[in-house]
Amino acid sequence: MEIFNIGPLELFFILILAVIIFGPQDMVKYSRKAGRWLYKMSKSELWQSVVGTSKEIKEFPRQIMKEAQIEESLNAIKSLNQSLNDPVELHPVPEKVETNPAEPKADPTGAETDSTKPKDDSAAAQPPA
Repeated sequence: MEIFNIGPLELFFILILAVIIFGPQDMVKYSRKAGRWLYKMSKSELWQSVVGTSKEIKEFPRQIMKEAQIEESLNAIKSLNQSLNDPVELHPVPEKVETNPAEPKADPTGAETDSTKPKDDSAAAQPPA
């Protein structure tokens, strides 16, 4: 938050300087005087004209755009830019085909195997008679 374009740290620095320069007792008296002066200044005709002129200056570019009907063109350009920036899906991604785990899987050699039966390694471990 800024008041008269003075930030919080700058305001704190000003308060410390005021305490050092005026002392704690006189600081209250001078603060009241400064507050009254700021109130009178903000209610004066000069201040009101400065604030009004500032608002006119800020509004001036918008008024020119409105009179020249540039605002509609600008909105059209923004919508066109938005449509160009939207991602377009050229090739749809094929969906994954899920396999049923209960079905036996085919051997790449072409032989069918039954994955539900346990393999018997005891026959392969015995030598032929």
